Formats: sequence, C-alpha cells, structure tokens
Amino acid sequence: MKDTPTSPYVPDLDQLRAWIEQMVAAMRFVELVVAIIHLISRMRDINAELTKRVAQLTRERPRSETLERLERQLTLPGLDSTRSQAKKKKTDAREPKKSRRGVHPGRGALPAHLPRVQVKNPVPEDQRRCPICGGEMTVVGHSICERLTVIPARIIVEQRLDETLACPRDDAIVSAAPPPAIVERGKLGDALIIEATCDKYIEYLPIERQCRRWARAGIDLAPQTLGRSVAAHIDLLMPIARGITERTRAPGLLGTDATGIPILDPSTESGIRTGAIWAWTNARWVTFFYSPSGDSDSVRRFLGDDLCRTVQCDGTSVTTFIERAGGKRPGCWSHARRGFVEAARLGDAIAVDALHTIAPLFAIEKAATLAGDNAEARRKRRLEHSQPVLDRIRAFLDEHRATTPPKTPLGRALGYLHRQWNRLVLFVEDGNIELTNNRRERELRKLVLGRKNWLFAWDDIGGVRTAAILTIIATCITHDIDPRAYLHLVTRLIVEGWPQKRLRDLFPDRILAAHPELAVSETRSLAAAPAPDALLLAPRA
Repeated sequence: MKDTPTSPYVPDLDQLRAWIEQMVAAMRFVELVVAIIHLISRMRDINAELTKRVAQLTRERPRSETLERLERQLTLPGLDSTRSQAKKKKTDAREPKKSRRGVHPGRGALPAHLPRVQVKNPVPEDQRRCPICGGEMTVVGHSICERLTVIPARIIVEQRLDETLACPRDDAIVSAAPPPAIVERGKLGDALIIEATCDKYIEYLPIERQCRRWARAGIDLAPQTLGRSVAAHIDLLMPIARGITERTRAPGLLGTDATGIPILDPSTESGIRTGAIWAWTNARWVTFFYSPSGDSDSVRRFLGDDLCRTVQCDGTSVTTFIERAGGKRPGCWSHARRGFVEAARLGDAIAVDALHTIAPLFAIEKAATLAGDNAEARRKRRLEHSQPVLDRIRAFLDEHRATTPPKTPLGRALGYLHRQWNRLVLFVEDGNIELTNNRRERELRKLVLGRKNWLFAWDDIGGVRTAAILTIIATCITHDIDPRAYLHLVTRLIVEGWPQKRLRDLFPDRILAAHPELAVSETRSLAAAPAPDALLLAPRA
C-alpha cells in the first residue's frame, strides 16, 4: 500500500474515491483508516507551512534577521516556556524609569562649520517706549536663537561676454576663445550638469523627474538634453574610474558581489535585457564593474591574469574557478545563517537553536572592532574565541543534518552550511578576511536604490557609465569625502586641462590631502559610515 492514496499537494478526488471503494470491497478497514489519517495529517502540515509563508510575505512590518525581533514576531511551538519566563523576570528586575527632568543636557548645538546669517527681530514700534515713564528705551542686548534653515536653489542664465579686439590702424581682429566646458557650445552650464549627475547617482533622482522639477520653475529642459550632458560628464570622469579600478585590482583582500541591472536594448525581442554589475572592494577602494552577463567570464575580465587571489563572496558557483587556479574564496556567515532565519520564521525551534549557536561569532567580531584590533590581533582573538564556537557549530551540524529531510527549510540551511564549511572557516586563519560579505551588499545598495528610481540603463554603454560614476562616488564615501564637492572640484580641474600624467593626484586619497575642506565632518562621517558587522544575535545566556 502506498503511504497515501493520492498526492497531498494536488489530490485527485476520482482516484481517491475509487481507492476507497476498492478498500471497502476488500474489507481492509484498518488500512483504509490509517491511510486516510496519514493523508489528512500530511495535508494539514502542508497547509500550516503555506499559511506561515503567506503570513510572512504579507506582514506589514519590515523583515528583520535579529533574533530578538524574530522571536517577538513568531510563536514558535517548540520553544520552552523557561525562555519567556527568564525574559519576564529580566524585565521585572529592571529599575523603574527615572525622570529626565532636571538632568536633560538640553538641545544639542547646531553644526559649527555652517555659516551664520543674522536675522534681526526688533521689538515692535508700539512697544519701544517705557510703559512707566513713556520714554524711549535703548537696546541693551540680544538673545540668540539658532535654527537650521535652507536657502532654496535658484537657476540663472549666465551671460558670457566674449571680448573682441580690433586694431584701429589695420584689419587685425582678436576674439577671446570660449572657455572649456563639459559640453562644448552646449546650453547647460557645468555646475548644472554636475548637480544633475549628483542628483541622479547620489540622491537617486531620475533625469525625467529633475526636468519636471525645473518645469515647475518655468524652465523647459528636455530630458534628452540633460541626459546626454550627464553622459558627457561621466565620460569626462572615466579615466579616474579606470584608475580606481586598477587600484582595486592591486594586491590585497578582494571582496565581490553582483546584482542585475535592466538594460534597454531595441535589438532584443522585448526591448529589455538584464546585465550584471559586480561590486568589488579592496580596503578603501571600491569598483563597480559592468558586464552584459553575470557569468564567470565577467569575473575573469575584472581579475585579468592574476586568478590566484583571495576573493570573499557568497556561495555562488560562478567564482569556483578561483579555487581551481590556486586562490581562496572565503565564505559569508550572514548567508550561512540566513537559511536558519527563514526556517525560524516558519516556526522551526531547531533553527532558533542554530541561530543561538552561531551568534557568538558576531559578538567576537564586534568586540574586535570595538577594541580596534589589527589583522594579527584579530587572528589571535579568533583562534582563541571563534574556533571553539566553530567546533560547537560543526557538532550541531553533524547532529541534525543526518535526521533532517534535505528539502525542508531547515534541511536546506544545514545543507548550505555543510557545503560551504571549508570556505566559512577560512576567516580564522587570516585576520584580514571578514566574517561576512555584508560590505559588498551595502555597496550594492547604491545601485539598487537608484535602479528602483531610474529603472533602466541605455544599452551596454549606459551600464558602463553607471558603473564608472558609482565607482567614484563609493570610493569617495569610503575615504570620508563629500562626493558632491569632489565631483565639482575634480570636474573643474579636468575641464581646465589637468595633465594626464598627474591623474593619480585626482584620486580621492590624494585629493583629500590637498583639499582637506572636502572631508565630511566628524558628525556626518559617523552617521554615514557603514557600520561593522552588527551584533545581530545575542548569545544564549
């Protein structure tokens, strides 16, 4: 007898009815009841799993991978009550909230680097005489109240007066040559073009939306004109992007991740195809590399002939050729734990235990970051503290992998951890290797957020230009440079004829030494800098 008389996923009622009639005619009632109960139980389990998945996909709150929020969002049937009781006791043991009245430090000071513009607020004329004697009162001082405001941008028409000289004694005439510009004889000034580039690739504002903004101010600016001007600006900066790419390829720990980018291509049947952009990092250098496809050849084109490198990435098979060439490919523990997060969201208590087991790895990395460890100190810390955690994770993996069906969410998470184990443990032997590949994912947000707004790139040249400008912007940010100010300065220098042999002096690291005013202030730098691998999971007490 089969386990079930019909498929629990797509039950065939005619087949089920015929089978029941056959079992009744054969007087096999015990087998009939057992099979029906088994079928109903299986359908119940499938329905419960699908219900949880639908609830997960349709819930309004943002998805979170932190264990504390995960446990608040779910009711896990396998969790013991002692954990909730311990949390309740911990909450009850807290001291009552103290009032901040009398100890509040007051409103924080506004940024000191901003210019101060004084706006006088005089006492009205009918109140300037003494209410007692009627005499004119004199000014004894002012109380200062500061608040942030903004002066709205305004667009102007720049009239350039090109001087012409003529000799009164003969026919000699000399005219001033027009100054160099991003677009020669164009109708748009350099400052407007640079701002349009920054608005699109830093603030994610599409060209069409920028033109609509100017249209509300009474300025008719065609998107094609502004778009071609932005493209010319990026082409002007292309040598800097190529130089940053070469610096990223230099010796050091490489990390990479990729995402797709829609490409408008009239030659295709649908008019749209998908290209790939790889985000590569090497210390404080970031490169976005475009390829028409995200295959292994695109990775080879970036790496060149030097394939024996250490490249940190996720578990994709696209980069396995690096290991065959003698290189190393450290894994990502965020990807390793993500499968357990998904299983925990579906109510698997074993997955929650796995998350608790993995959690100390992130706590150890957090401690190393706060202590300011260098590569050697981090390696020693990992050998002392992370290696025992890895031993416990390996024991957990061996214990549960043998008894967990491989096609369940927990089974898939355990399978990924097993297949990637040799790559996931490489971080212990090298302090330069990161625990996760999260930095590359954070870099790709610059593309993903823009992609959601401007939607497409025009043909492969559009993908190349997008990668080039994002390369410059991302490297500026990692060097704590205001990318908007950098683009204004460097564009002006290139337009005015900066020598090609001194191109290296325009790279973010050197331009910051020559122009310290481009540095992001300390407050803004702390707010904008990517945080280290956060303590996503607190270790079990």
